[in-house]
Amino acid sequence: AMEVDRPPALEAQRKAHPELSELQDQLASHVGAKLYHQFTQSLFAYLASPPFKQEAAAGELVEFFDAFIKPLENKLDKVKFVQILSIVCKVQTPTKALEVIAPFEASAAKHRDSKYLWQVLRSEKLVLSGDTDTAKELLDGLHKEISEAYEVDALIQSEFHKTQAQLWKALSRPQDYYRSSISYLSFTPLPSIPAEDRPRLAFEIGCAALVAPEEFNFGELLQQDLLSALEGSEYEWVKDLLQAFGEGKFDLFDGACTKHRAKIDAAAELKQAEQTVLRPKMCALALMELAFRKPKKQRRLTFSEIADHCRVGPKEVEVLVMQAMCANLIRGQIDEVEGLVMVTWVKPRILDNSRIDLMRDGVDAWAAQAGLLLESLEDMTPELLVS
Repeated sequence: AMEVDRPPALEAQRKAHPELSELQDQLASHVGAKLYHQFTQSLFAYLASPPFKQEAAAGELVEFFDAFIKPLENKLDKVKFVQILSIVCKVQTPTKALEVIAPFEASAAKHRDSKYLWQVLRSEKLVLSGDTDTAKELLDGLHKEISEAYEVDALIQSEFHKTQAQLWKALSRPQDYYRSSISYLSFTPLPSIPAEDRPRLAFEIGCAALVAPEEFNFGELLQQDLLSALEGSEYEWVKDLLQAFGEGKFDLFDGACTKHRAKIDAAAELKQAEQTVLRPKMCALALMELAFRKPKKQRRLTFSEIADHCRVGPKEVEVLVMQAMCANLIRGQIDEVEGLVMVTWVKPRILDNSRIDLMRDGVDAWAAQAGLLLESLEDMTPELLVS
């Protein structure tokens, strides 16, 4: 092999990690040849090596960064440099990480996307250090900038929403955590989320959707590829609950609660919310489903039908319907005298196959009715249609 002139920092790395000599040679040769794009690719591969994923490597990584990577800052792509900074900071304590990234604020700010990424990185470390106020201020400003900016790279969007979700999690705001997580997933290819992190992440997002009092759209979550990570994991059971809420079926909900009782009791956020959030939410979803499955002209629901289907007492029906109307899940009128609810509109949801079939049947019935109407009109006014 050709002898490569190795900078002292790489020489120190060779002594510490002889098993990575091939990558070390690549780094030396690309730097020597001023091939900075190839150098960046090799550097990402080098920093992804097992020794640098341990917290014990924190000090060594900062030394290597200061001695070898930092002097090349002006030669490297601005966004990729912030990504490298992020990798170096991953194993640092939040305080140390903030100290490491601080000097690069001005240079990162020279380029729009690197400025965004640097601010996201700082926000993440602020959240981890417990300074959620400063982090929120920074992320709120950034949210406005990113949403008004033109063609922001998916990587930036992904990191932004991921960090915003971390902030909401730290502030115990499940509704916001869920919405930010869904945005994060929409900008993030599944392979870029480490396989070992996926089951836990799917579980946390699922729990947030369940306990968020105002979240009723489970179709969006059930369609996420990430949910396949639950299969075969210790969190697989939560999928039964999500399915019950997605379909608005009490039988599925009761079945899941019985089958997974010990697991639900062990998940504090679910246990606490079971009677106050989960059950009332299930009642509202069951009401939506009942109304949705009725043909449009027959959306007259009796109080007793609602009580039966939504598992509530006769006296609780009116409250349930009013709450569903306030949450904008259904619209219509309540006739207290007759004990009827006339539903005129049901909130749109992401539809599964059985609901699509139901709508298809509805469209077919409408088409048949329209055909009959046309025939009867033709019979009534032959001379008008001829002329």
